[in-house]
Amino acid sequence: MVIKIVMSIFIIVMILTAWYLWHRRGGTFLIYDVGGDPRLATILKWTSIALIIESVIGIIILFFTNKYLNLITLILGSLTILIFSLLINQKNE
Repeated sequence: MVIKIVMSIFIIVMILTAWYLWHRRGGTFLIYDVGGDPRLATILKWTSIALIIESVIGIIILFFTNKYLNLITLILGSLTILIFSLLINQKNE
């Protein structure tokens, strides 16, 4: 029961992050001007799409009784955010 609550919170955070990235893809994102860099807008768009897909997968996995399947959601979400952070840090190169 506790695992389902924690995973539900994680999925909600992923959905909120995807929503934030989607709405910031045309303006400013933290310290970056997305309007002047179309590559960054693309990164924001595809990251938000990936997070939404992973959230849907996480919701489906949440209904299974095997608690180790929830690791798929954790790993996918963490890897997506890791790749996103690496891509925005290399945008000036």
